[in-house]
Amino acid sequence: MARRVAVSISLMLSVVIGLGAQRMEVSTAGSRPAFRGAPENFTGTVSVTPLFASAAGTHATGAQVTFEPGARSAWHRHPAGQTLIVTSGVGWVQEWQAQKREIHPGDVIWTPPGAKHWHGATSTAGMTHIAIQENVMDKNVEWLEHVSDTQYGSAPAGAIDDLARVAPALARYRNTTLESDVWNRGGLSRRDRSFVTVAALIARQQTTIMRAEFERALDNGLKPSELSEAITHLAFYSGWSNAMAAVDVASQVYATRHVSADQLPAASEPLLPLNEGAERQRATQVDADFGAVAPGVVQYTRDLLFRELWLRPALAPRDRSLITVSALVAAGRVEQVPYHLNRAMDAGLTKAEASEALAQLAFYAGWPNVFSALPVAKGVFEKRPAK
Repeated sequence: MARRVAVSISLMLSVVIGLGAQRMEVSTAGSRPAFRGAPENFTGTVSVTPLFASAAGTHATGAQVTFEPGARSAWHRHPAGQTLIVTSGVGWVQEWQAQKREIHPGDVIWTPPGAKHWHGATSTAGMTHIAIQENVMDKNVEWLEHVSDTQYGSAPAGAIDDLARVAPALARYRNTTLESDVWNRGGLSRRDRSFVTVAALIARQQTTIMRAEFERALDNGLKPSELSEAITHLAFYSGWSNAMAAVDVASQVYATRHVSADQLPAASEPLLPLNEGAERQRATQVDADFGAVAPGVVQYTRDLLFRELWLRPALAPRDRSLITVSALVAAGRVEQVPYHLNRAMDAGLTKAEASEALAQLAFYAGWPNVFSALPVAKGVFEKRPAK
């Protein structure tokens, strides 16, 4: 009996000594470098700072996640659930088939195992939270599809947005027609719809929703270099002041997304090949019509626009023509649409895509501007060779 007690005490001491071999660890701030949230798992700019990994005898992992305004996770689930602790900003969290909820510093959110959900910042404010979850068979998350713009833009539980407070019917049209239908129509990609929308907003110098649409454009696949070049191009087709207003908005977007100078087009770069015959024909006609009226305009049109701007490689010729047509329609300058619409279609824009661009413009430039352009577009379509 005494021997068994002695053995038991010895075993207990060995366990205690073994446990005592584990010492307190301090992981200092800055010793765990942050990394950018993977685009396949997040929308917008997200920074993830690891806090701790699972250790001997534990399964929990933790990270600090910072979402810039408009950023959010994709839909996902955790096999052992997840706890979120909001530390700063204002955010949204949503469980599948439930309303979105607003979260604030000090809030603690528990998501049960297997519950499909997403979380992120609001559209106007960033948010940071600590996320704690446990590994199950070396896995702590299952990533699913991205959160759509419609899902992200839905009203939080118990909240009515400003549009609904002022114009409930307009809020309904926004939600059920513009966001749910127009942006998801076939015939024109979401990327191209963003190109059309961005061009319309710049042409009309409408900055109220410009930031949101610039963000959407980048989320829809526009590169920062393409947005930058579009602003440059539209300075010549919508006016310098309009472009400067767009630059102010884009600078905010680029700052939150950490867009660096090397992601933007160079001030000067090798140009695309010039179609000498077509340009000679265009320049000759313009010079004959207006050379004696405004020789300076004719000179800059030839040398600056068609022998330089239009040949910059940061935008594909089709896309450059698409935003030009969109800006002209949005500004009500339909007399110049035939030349540029033909040029766009020569560069690969299809009739179906041009038609859908007009449908998109009806919402962002107004029905009168689009209806003024419809006879012009019809004339272009009818005169082009059937394919």
